[in-house]
Amino acid sequence: MPRASASSPFRDGFAALRHEPALLAAELTWRWCFGVSMLALAIFATGTFLDSIPVSKLDELLLGTFQPHLLAAALRHIFRGTLSRFLLEQALLILGVTLLWSFASAVGRAATLRRLVAMFSSDEESQPSDWHFGSIFLLQLLRAMWTQVAFAIVVFLLIYGSTMAERERPFVAALALSLGVGFASFVGFSLNWYLGMAPLFTIRNGVCAKEALEQAIEFSSRQGTRLFLLSLGFLAMRLMWAAMMVLLFLAPFNLLGTVGGRWIALMMGFLALLYFAGADALSLARWGAYVSLAEDDSHPVPEPEPEMPSQAPARIDIMPLEGLA
Repeated sequence: MPRASASSPFRDGFAALRHEPALLAAELTWRWCFGVSMLALAIFATGTFLDSIPVSKLDELLLGTFQPHLLAAALRHIFRGTLSRFLLEQALLILGVTLLWSFASAVGRAATLRRLVAMFSSDEESQPSDWHFGSIFLLQLLRAMWTQVAFAIVVFLLIYGSTMAERERPFVAALALSLGVGFASFVGFSLNWYLGMAPLFTIRNGVCAKEALEQAIEFSSRQGTRLFLLSLGFLAMRLMWAAMMVLLFLAPFNLLGTVGGRWIALMMGFLALLYFAGADALSLARWGAYVSLAEDDSHPVPEPEPEMPSQAPARIDIMPLEGLA
């Protein structure tokens, strides 16, 4: 794709979508396939867990009364002794979803980044030929695992801080809720950012996961201001798109009584898919902006050297011989 000499990464990101519509189709394919697979896996795991729980005739009778205290007693009796099995199934479900996400995102990100890098690279450079699937899979797996660890630490600190506040230990509670949660969130966000940016350099420079992570850190330090502005711009567009779609999503409720419930559910489902498609398009445009910025970073435009003013030869006044007498 031809680029102007003074390119704007924000504009280049949307120009990539217009120039290559198949990129959006590829992005939607891998994201929605993962979403459907995750939903099916969660439904299967939940159904398997519920089928393994014995329900007696008395429990069925209590559940049929729809009385709150009888329902609570029946549920306590049904789920008694199932905590360990539930935790084991949830751990296996999280492990399966993590591996599925890492695989799907590695395939999808490699496909889209290869095309974006080829679009924005200079004509003199060789086009990326290797997918580097192993390195990208490792980066995405580390990113998913680190996100889960950071989330678990933040939740633990929130629970611990709340417990300390109830025990009237304000200093420990404030330390956990402010400094602890803030530091854990900052570290988690930073490493998640670097791991998410690293696949770009794996594809672009053909390096392993470790070198790509190092290059992502160096690139983020050099272009920190422009990356922040780009991310802020796309975040603002994402929020505006979400606000508009929420209003449209709730609009079918005005048709209650005149349109059947199935048609309203169908319209709401279509609007939800439209929101996800727009959000994925913005995400892909953001990646195009990052690729364009990486190209500008590797080929900076040299600044014109200031012209030196021409200096006239210095004038030397020679005193007359009479002045020396």
